[in-house]
Amino acid sequence: MKSIFITVIMLFNIAYSTVYASPMTQKEMEKIISNKVKVLSQKKGHIVFKYKKIKMLLISDAKYNRMRIVAPIIKYKLLSDDKKDAVMKSNFHMALDARYAVSDNVLYSAFIHPMSPLTAVQLEDALNQVSTLARTFGTLYSSGQLSYGVKK
Repeated sequence: MKSIFITVIMLFNIAYSTVYASPMTQKEMEKIISNKVKVLSQKKGHIVFKYKKIKMLLISDAKYNRMRIVAPIIKYKLLSDDKKDAVMKSNFHMALDARYAVSDNVLYSAFIHPMSPLTAVQLEDALNQVSTLARTFGTLYSSGQLSYGVKK
């Protein structure tokens, strides 16, 4: 009976810690990233780094509970119509959580997410997806995870 009680308490603790994990913060994201890569520059809510040879930027805003990881790829006005179409098709078929996005005439690979529910595993996955999507621009246009509706 005692062993059953201990097992139930342990399972409850595991379930409770999984459901009620501490909210992700900019400080925690910076710590995770700093442990994986060399940081190039940093200020509050903003960290620039290289991950797998891709220059990336983590931006967060605690007030709005949002974060994003972006990697600049190319000036948008330099893209042919075919490449613009390929980017849009990729966002539907080949990109998972990372997507192509445009801002200030720059095409980016981007991951955008609410900050507090983000887990360390999701953050590391986002780094991989953003870097892979940037690296495969012009060829596979893929985040490297899966594809929908594309015949291989």
